[in-house]
Amino acid sequence: MPLTFLFALPLAAAPAAAVPSPIQVQPIDVVILVDESGSLSQSAVTAERAAAALLAVGEFSSRSRVEVAGFGSKNAGAQAALDVVCPLGPLATREDREAVVDCVRDLRRRTPEEGNDTDHVAAIGRAVSTLRGSGEEGRQKIVFLLTDGVLDVRRSPNYGDSPDTRQNAARQYLKAHLREAAEAGIQIWPLGFGKADLGQLKEFAVGKPCNNLTGSRPAAQLIQREDQVFAAMVRVYSTARCAGSQVAHPQVVDAGGAEYRLDIPEIATDASITVAKYNPRFTVTYIDPEGNVVPKSGAHDGSTFQVYGEDSPVEGLRVELPRPGRWTVKVQAPPGARPERVVAAVTWQGAVRSTITLDEQNPEPGGQVVVRSRLQTRQEVVVSPAAREGLTFSVDMTGDGVPEPVHARLRDDGTGPDRTAGDGEYAGVVTVPSTATGGLRFVGVVDAVGVQGDKVPYETRIGRPGSRVRTVVDIPKQTVAPGEVARGTLAVTNDTGAPIDATLVLDGLRDGDRVQVLSPSVRFPVGQTQRDVELVLQSGTALGEIPGALVLRDAADPGHEYGRGFVKVTVAYPPSPLPWILAALAVLAIVTLLVVVTRARAAGVRGDVQELTLVLYRGDREAARWRAPVGRTRKLEFVIRDPHGLPQFDRPARGDQVYEVSRGGADGGLFLRTPEGDRRGVRPGVPEPIGDGLTVAVLDGRLTARTPAGPYDPPDPYGGSTTSYGEGSSTGPYSSSSSGDPLL
Repeated sequence: MPLTFLFALPLAAAPAAAVPSPIQVQPIDVVILVDESGSLSQSAVTAERAAAALLAVGEFSSRSRVEVAGFGSKNAGAQAALDVVCPLGPLATREDREAVVDCVRDLRRRTPEEGNDTDHVAAIGRAVSTLRGSGEEGRQKIVFLLTDGVLDVRRSPNYGDSPDTRQNAARQYLKAHLREAAEAGIQIWPLGFGKADLGQLKEFAVGKPCNNLTGSRPAAQLIQREDQVFAAMVRVYSTARCAGSQVAHPQVVDAGGAEYRLDIPEIATDASITVAKYNPRFTVTYIDPEGNVVPKSGAHDGSTFQVYGEDSPVEGLRVELPRPGRWTVKVQAPPGARPERVVAAVTWQGAVRSTITLDEQNPEPGGQVVVRSRLQTRQEVVVSPAAREGLTFSVDMTGDGVPEPVHARLRDDGTGPDRTAGDGEYAGVVTVPSTATGGLRFVGVVDAVGVQGDKVPYETRIGRPGSRVRTVVDIPKQTVAPGEVARGTLAVTNDTGAPIDATLVLDGLRDGDRVQVLSPSVRFPVGQTQRDVELVLQSGTALGEIPGALVLRDAADPGHEYGRGFVKVTVAYPPSPLPWILAALAVLAIVTLLVVVTRARAAGVRGDVQELTLVLYRGDREAARWRAPVGRTRKLEFVIRDPHGLPQFDRPARGDQVYEVSRGGADGGLFLRTPEGDRRGVRPGVPEPIGDGLTVAVLDGRLTARTPAGPYDPPDPYGGSTTSYGEGSSTGPYSSSSSGDPLL
């Protein structure tokens, strides 16, 4: 879910050639509270264990810590309301994570002799106390509450002498714990099922969200079925952690196995693919977007992998620097194993650093300063429009004599101070209050799904009147080959009353960047001066987007910085003419081959269905579309999910009522076969009734047929979407369109 983060601004007196620290995901402290009351079924206990194990196998940061506690009630002297099965501990090593996977197995359904009512007060009180005393004030602190009931301490003498007195006292204690959590910024995310009361769950949802977006605030979740607990936990965890997530359609896995499709976006630097398989003997294989089976431990293709919980009911593959695109997860049951309902999901996050420049390092009170920013991950500058989709940039300024934070939006649309639209550099203007007297503090904010940044503020001081130096360092977006020169400009307004001697230096480069400034020593007289800047890219320099900045520093005092600007240069070799030559030869070969094979293919093409698109209607309203899979196939099989609610297409599973579309005859005509075996011809684009008030139309790409006009071309009230064969559900601006189960 969405995230807000602070981004780093360089200090005005930063040392030369500063080496940036590694960009890492931020750690979190988590307490998972699990209901152990007597109302639980055994399947509910199994679902709770899987949800609790999610963090052990799926959490991104090795510096995070987790505690798992079961709770019931204390109805007699020897009983305890809490059962801390996994005390707060680190996830630093594989052994640490496997220990959590093991200890969650101790969660159970309590007997009356153990105290099997529902004491939310003791559970939440313990969690708040643990997180307040964790000693880590700078990190996010989260409580996940899994419960199937309502507060019930009527038989607990700790709260009073009578059932009513105990319930009333417990409610007052609970309010105090929730108030304490809210004041401490601790998030509480209630996840209810069974007989849980949504109204009470909403009261539990408190705390400071991880960003400023509405969807990130702690909220209650009420699940209809126990088998949806794991999928719901994935979504709640990712929302609380400001990560992105996608849950694939659950499938019943038998000896034939099953495949799941999960998408990881370009901006993701860390990902965890988790599989709730319940039977530890089920095996899982992970395949990257290039079709390669990735290792479960070690490095491959620039990524690092580590599996956790492989021999447990919940398995997770942690991936650093994952290859973006659609991943495939294969789950296989061993011979003789009972079929199980298996859920596969992915959570991901982009750990980024926001680099900032100011056109004036020490602005005067009452003046304006231009703030510029761009994002960088561990391996590259984020410049592609797809990776930056959904990002919102702004900056807040506070300081001595500043009565309230000054907020400004940063944009990359080519308007105002932004020089070029869509180049990955965001800019905005901040007005310094006339009351400012000393230090200024800039804090950058980025709101986005699944993006997290360094929390490093920038502090500077106001300038003295008459000593202003304003700079604009502009190395515009360009692509340059190794051995060539990148060019830009430097404009300086010197209002100090004396010439300035300065030096141009490069800051924040990668280890492999071999770039030099031509004529780095410069002098600027009083007034306005503009000069050209040239950067030499030496042979052997690293390819890709240069992440650094060009900095103007005082020649006598290198610690004093006048200004800086981003080096928006992509290093790449020019394209070779060889591909064009090979392409021409390939075209010639293809033409020759087509002449040979056209007649042989004609018969097969007549029966091919890959150019078909199905359109589902309820009455005269379109509900969903489904494209046939790419690749030669003779029939298109499908089922209709939720025909009485939000009907959607899906691929068949065992036991489903299956429809089939195929071609036949010399002209490749269309035929529809119903689950009852009735086969009838259909006309392209003409809806055919299939029951439950639904009709299906078949669009034939060969005829460039379109959805019929008039009553079959209205706005879409069902949120219907064009869905590729077998896709899962997803959230966030990086997600693929899908027809996901609204309950999962």
